[in-house]
Amino acid sequence: MKQLFMRKNPISKAQVATEEVPVPRCGRGSVLLGNAYSLISAGTESAAVKRNMKDMVVKAMTDPELRESVKDMLLKDGIRKTADRVHYETTKWTPLGYSGAGVAVEVGDDVEGIAVGDRVAYGGEGHAEFIRAGKNLCVKVPDGVRLDEAAFVAVGSIALQAARRAQVEVGDVVAVLGLGLVGQLVSQMLQAAGARVIGSDMLRERIELAKSLGMEQGYQAGDSLPEQIRRYTDGIGADRVVICASTSSSQVIEQAVAMARDRARITVVGMVNLDVPCEDFYRKELDLVTSRSYGPGRYDAQYEQHGVDYPIGYVRWTEKRNMEEFLRLVEVKKVRLQPLISHRFELDEAQGAFELLTEKPNECLAIVLRYDVDQQSRVYQVSTTQSRTLATTKSQAQVAVVGCGAFARQFHLPNIQKSREMTLHTLVASTAQSAKEMAVRYGAEHSSTDLSTTLADPNVDAVMIFTRDHSHAPLTLDALQAGKHVFCEKPLATTEEDCQRLAETLQADGPLCMVGFNRRFAPLVRPMRQTLADCSGPAVVHYRVNAGALPHDHWTFDAKYAAGRVVGEVCHFIDLIYHLVDSEPVEVSARSLGDCPSIERMEDVTATYRFANGSVATILYASCGHSSFPKERVEVFCDGNAMALDDFQSLTVRGRQRLDQRNRRGDKGHTAEMEHFARAIRGQEPLAIDQRDGIRAAICCLRLFESARQGEPIEIDPALWSIE
Repeated sequence: MKQLFMRKNPISKAQVATEEVPVPRCGRGSVLLGNAYSLISAGTESAAVKRNMKDMVVKAMTDPELRESVKDMLLKDGIRKTADRVHYETTKWTPLGYSGAGVAVEVGDDVEGIAVGDRVAYGGEGHAEFIRAGKNLCVKVPDGVRLDEAAFVAVGSIALQAARRAQVEVGDVVAVLGLGLVGQLVSQMLQAAGARVIGSDMLRERIELAKSLGMEQGYQAGDSLPEQIRRYTDGIGADRVVICASTSSSQVIEQAVAMARDRARITVVGMVNLDVPCEDFYRKELDLVTSRSYGPGRYDAQYEQHGVDYPIGYVRWTEKRNMEEFLRLVEVKKVRLQPLISHRFELDEAQGAFELLTEKPNECLAIVLRYDVDQQSRVYQVSTTQSRTLATTKSQAQVAVVGCGAFARQFHLPNIQKSREMTLHTLVASTAQSAKEMAVRYGAEHSSTDLSTTLADPNVDAVMIFTRDHSHAPLTLDALQAGKHVFCEKPLATTEEDCQRLAETLQADGPLCMVGFNRRFAPLVRPMRQTLADCSGPAVVHYRVNAGALPHDHWTFDAKYAAGRVVGEVCHFIDLIYHLVDSEPVEVSARSLGDCPSIERMEDVTATYRFANGSVATILYASCGHSSFPKERVEVFCDGNAMALDDFQSLTVRGRQRLDQRNRRGDKGHTAEMEHFARAIRGQEPLAIDQRDGIRAAICCLRLFESARQGEPIEIDPALWSIE
């Protein structure tokens, strides 16, 4: 399918381009629709396209927090990885658009009120032939509303929310400053609420348009505007002021304060300088509020992504209910949209639409893109696109990658791209944009949103899973059952049920399954392992991890995606300790910092593991430290030997031998583990890490949580990951 993107460029203006991308999958709690019309918002989208990346970089370098972040990145990851991340941020594709309407072609489970064939309007998604919209971001279009009008639904909801925030009463005089698309809609909605609307804009034709749509009076923007409004209201001033303009100047807010009556309310919708004249603001005892997009639910992942609605008794007008009400207002002719459409373009002409928008912005108001419905019916089932012509040899393993988040982009995808042992055949992602963009960046032959098609492809030798934690076990099982070798990033599993299912698939002669415990392949770990192998008797291990804090809303803490940092990260350290002491864990005793009501929220913990050979290991995992302090330190004591590994950059060994080794890059083994996997699936060497290792680490993390919650040691049964 075709989708419109803004292609950033670090040294020139951004470019608008139409790309062929795979059709998104529908999924639970969402609707897949074939687009009929989408709306280009002249204000929002022109600002994005006009932005020059040079200016953005200059602005970023003046931000002290960002400078400090880049400094930390340089110290932690080095120049090359920092440069790669900066390059990605300044060249990534940005989907354009956030409002449109079409016809539902597929409806996921847990969606009510919409059926296949229904006309549907959506918000939050872009200009594309097919749109996957969450159930709280799409609404059924009433029979009396045309689809090109329904395409206004998101912008209309923004305007409706602004009118609600203004809290108008019948007869209020409301000044609307800025009569662009949002201002025109706000004006009509305020009229529907019984307000007397006075508008202002730089362009006389927009004032006349608003008056033709019912606005009571209009004035051209200028220094005399506050006086004109006071005169029109017999010296009282405006009861409400709604700012729909966009400017870096403080003049708009100053004029809003000047024209407002005592105890009036000012509502800010557009992006303006809020350098408020404090003396006048205080003297008049004004209220100043902002209006955030579509309404309650916007930017709330639980509402938009997970489909969790707010009870109507507590939140009457949510994002979705605003969308429905806007379409009702259109149906009953309280809001007229056809006069607001300044231009219409076909999707293939979209670049010309944006050129017009940037070169002649004053001539544009609402621009509608139209889609070829007949063409959509031909591409609906196609979820894979060609990205390049693949030239490989039989000596190279052909792999498919599932997921392309930040960690995969930073480590795994560059390593696969550079590898002589494997070739990236297909890149599968949940969104069409990510699939195609990352396939182009990292040289995949195909991009796809449908894993089942990839698993059925006989040319794919192995599947590499880099998705969020809860999906690892199900995707691994699907790939193994399809006869594909698997490389799964840690953790392999997040629940005991998944561990059991994975254990049942263990077969000596089946497809290989490797878990991403890269630390085993770190160059400085090898001499530690050898030293311990030469020791007699058990070892004492202390593994300290200064993990650092994550934002409260990070996906790791979301029970839909993960089981928290203990399962997602501590599994790494458990596996490395097992690798060093070469013995099965049999007991864990753990304590957490504060209460641990759920495994998802556990962050700061100490855990002591006892191993079958008598070894004892303590893991100290802390998120409450500081990023300037080293992250990982491993100390091992055994049979007259002492070892310390610091951040995989330095190794000190004392005892029977004296050893001091350095690795300036802090190599944690990511490249080596990939090369090993490629050789293993081609039969060149035995697999070093398999399902048992992933299950062991997951069980040890789950038992850690049980111990911390119960306040007592918990036994661990190695039979849970052994082959019968």
